[in-house]
Amino acid sequence: MPRWMTCYVLLGFVQSGLVPARAGPVAGLTYAAFAAAGIAAPFVGAWSDRRRKHRLTLACGLGLAGVGLLAHALPGGLAQHMATAAVVGFGVASASTVATMFIVEVEPEARWDARIGTLQACIGSGQLAGLLVAGLLGLRHVGDALLLGGTLLLLAVPLALAFAPDPVVKVARPSLAPRPARGGDAAPMGPQRSLHRLTWRALSGIGHNGLTWFLAAWFLSYTATNGLSVMFAVAMVQDYRTPATLPTTAYAIGVGCGLLLYRVVGGWDARFGAWRVLSAGLGLRALVVAAMVALAALPAGGTVLPILACFGLMQVIWPLLSVASTTLAVTLSPSHRAESVGLLNAATALAATVGGVVGGVLLRTGFAWLCAAVLGALLVSLLLAWHPKVRLTSA
Repeated sequence: MPRWMTCYVLLGFVQSGLVPARAGPVAGLTYAAFAAAGIAAPFVGAWSDRRRKHRLTLACGLGLAGVGLLAHALPGGLAQHMATAAVVGFGVASASTVATMFIVEVEPEARWDARIGTLQACIGSGQLAGLLVAGLLGLRHVGDALLLGGTLLLLAVPLALAFAPDPVVKVARPSLAPRPARGGDAAPMGPQRSLHRLTWRALSGIGHNGLTWFLAAWFLSYTATNGLSVMFAVAMVQDYRTPATLPTTAYAIGVGCGLLLYRVVGGWDARFGAWRVLSAGLGLRALVVAAMVALAALPAGGTVLPILACFGLMQVIWPLLSVASTTLAVTLSPSHRAESVGLLNAATALAATVGGVVGGVLLRTGFAWLCAAVLGALLVSLLLAWHPKVRLTSA
């Protein structure tokens, strides 16, 4: 494991339960501010892309998130907590956006898939450790959790400056073909170059851009599954009268088992292609959620453990989506890699914000209806991912 990936182990540790930790009614608003700040990720990626300052972007992102966490620990009102949560979210999004650039800008193409799998495994292991620490500290030690997270991120800044690689040679981005090149170079002025220029020509070309179709599929699927994940513990406690620790344990076990798959999934990504791996991940999650729909329709007596097992299995499937989505974001827009990864992060942040709201609304109609809506969204996402612009461009 390259030493710079230690920064992402620490980032995953903090992301997964230590930010933003606030009890009471302000928790939802502070988390919304944290997640919404990720929408700025494409602009950070575009800046880093143009100036080739990926290492500086990582260090500044870690520093901002660390300072924001320490400020979030201070007593104050709702406005202060939302502002500091947004600073943390912006820092985390900035650091996350350039993660893949340290691989695709430096490593040979043959090693991309294995390295991306290792990177995602590092983030996942940090998240699992963060879940365990957050469970131990709980809401009784919120200040300690925030101080710990902020300190760890500030300690990661010198690691980033010392070990994160910066590309030595400036690559002529518009001449790069999608990976791997199979006859012919990429069009120097493809529609992906105008994605953020809101002209009529750009708007008319969006529908012909494979990245747009992929991001639409990703946004829909992540909104649905995030809504289910956020409301799952609430549903199990309210509808099935289980202790709150049971869904949390199922989630942690699923994440832990998923860590073992990242290296394997990296091999699948190289062998079968990112689009096939993504489609397999969406299809498997649809099957699992379909089983949850059937179980939720049955009497609640003996279905608790199977539902918990399905929820844990959803987390085991996550590495397929995580590795493939990162690879697709890079390959579908080779001329603006960091910007396209930023768009992926922004779509994820927006989906996380919307998913929590939509999940809460759907849960009022019943857990079975929530699962059914998620199943429908996954099937539509699968259809979007099968668009020829995604399927053929990423082949």
